[in-house]
Amino acid sequence: MNFVHRKLFTFVIFVVLLLAAVFVTATAATEKMAPRGEPGSTVGDNQFSMIGGDVTTFTGGGPGALINQTINESFLVPDSNRKPLPALAKKYVIGTGWKYIDLFLDPTAKFHNGDPVTIEDHVFTIEQYLKDGTKYLFKPLWKRVIKDMEIINPTTLRINLKTADWGFLGRRWWGGGGVAHQKPERVGDEGFANKPIGAGPFKWVDFKQDQWFKITAVEGHYRQTPEVKDIKVILVPEHSTRLAMLKAGEIDLTSLIGPHAPQVEKDPNLTLDWVKYVTGSCMVYCDLSFPDEPSPFHNIKVRRAVSLAIDRKTICEKLKFGGSEPWGEVLAPITLGFDPSIKPDPYDPERAKQMLVEAGYPNGFETVFNTSVTGTDAEAIQANLAEIGIKAKIQKYEGGAWVDVLLNKKIKGLYISSSWYDAEYQAPADLSDFYLSYMPWTYNTTPEIQKAIQTGMFAETDEQLAIEGRKISKLIRDSGIRTMLWANHYPWGMSKKIKSWRPQIGANPPSGYEFIKLN
Repeated sequence: MNFVHRKLFTFVIFVVLLLAAVFVTATAATEKMAPRGEPGSTVGDNQFSMIGGDVTTFTGGGPGALINQTINESFLVPDSNRKPLPALAKKYVIGTGWKYIDLFLDPTAKFHNGDPVTIEDHVFTIEQYLKDGTKYLFKPLWKRVIKDMEIINPTTLRINLKTADWGFLGRRWWGGGGVAHQKPERVGDEGFANKPIGAGPFKWVDFKQDQWFKITAVEGHYRQTPEVKDIKVILVPEHSTRLAMLKAGEIDLTSLIGPHAPQVEKDPNLTLDWVKYVTGSCMVYCDLSFPDEPSPFHNIKVRRAVSLAIDRKTICEKLKFGGSEPWGEVLAPITLGFDPSIKPDPYDPERAKQMLVEAGYPNGFETVFNTSVTGTDAEAIQANLAEIGIKAKIQKYEGGAWVDVLLNKKIKGLYISSSWYDAEYQAPADLSDFYLSYMPWTYNTTPEIQKAIQTGMFAETDEQLAIEGRKISKLIRDSGIRTMLWANHYPWGMSKKIKSWRPQIGANPPSGYEFIKLN
């Protein structure tokens, strides 16, 4: 997924969460930039920035994920390598053959109002995501996975499964926070949306719709009391504004864009850090979704020619300022099954021209390259394709229209999407978002790839997961339905106020606020 698509993906996740159920609607609170001189620091990403009393700038994967990982709490939280650590569940056990998952719950966990987190709360939360009428992003997948839930005892929840899904617990952390089951009944949906109560390391303070929200640390939190006390989250969509705030000392930690990274690196009062392998970008051949309509892209030689025509190295160096690196593997390095010997296709326009001749297109052809209005890759790729005779007209879409054409498969030709988004430890989970036909962001796939991912989900050990990961990766690469382009790293700038922040490899947001330590 390219830089722009990632922002839109983040925004749509937020919107879908907002529509899913009222207990997640508090994620709608995002903010305007605070006045200059306001005490505190800012947390920002490509769309959203935050300001806090004791903290820094920090970014999240949009307000939906941000709230789920701070205000709310999930069964598990990931470590810096994305391996699961205990949270609301002290441990979990997968039943033989993936018949069920047993979650052994922490009885010391409490909601922010002091109520204990009960097993009934967990059941209620999952039921809300699955109930008819919601538009929750992962509902189509979870409906296929979850059979029912069974309370074994007051601290053991069994989720009976229809099929395996290594992504369930990770997605529950990223995009499905828990709530007190009785709370909406007490104050009504609107009242709960205005002041949600979760069990995370930060609690809700206040918000102004579409402008800002405030959170504060939970003292004596059962898992980890944050060192940072207060955070105010505001909307700062303009990249240069966030950079200026960082340089002026108004914020302490913020996400950046590639062109701004060198400025931070040269500033003696700031530190530059990179969150590695967050996304892996690939070319999507939209016409494969329309097999009955003639298209050059139905010929795998044409798709191979496109891959050879793209000068990955130059684009990564000149346009992405080192924020991306040429990539050939379908998987990220932290994903089991990753093969470091897989390299990206070389830049070889002459061989690409020959492949077009072999495919029956000696004079090239015309197509469309689709992108959002803020896309940065289109013109460079357009020039690469023109060199081998493929005339690609660039079609740009505004944010809402871009989301609509992708989700509803309304475009033909080409666009850049992801192979992975927020790299995961298990390959079947990592690839399901973009290669399973029933997932919203899958533009096209094949029955063989889908079956391989579904089969791989049934692996029960790391060794088995690595074997399945290698199989799935090879199948996708051999099919040629996607052309891997580059792996993307996200730059972060921070003030000397920050001692450490424990970013996770391949994650957005890269670090929970509770792990930030200040000097």
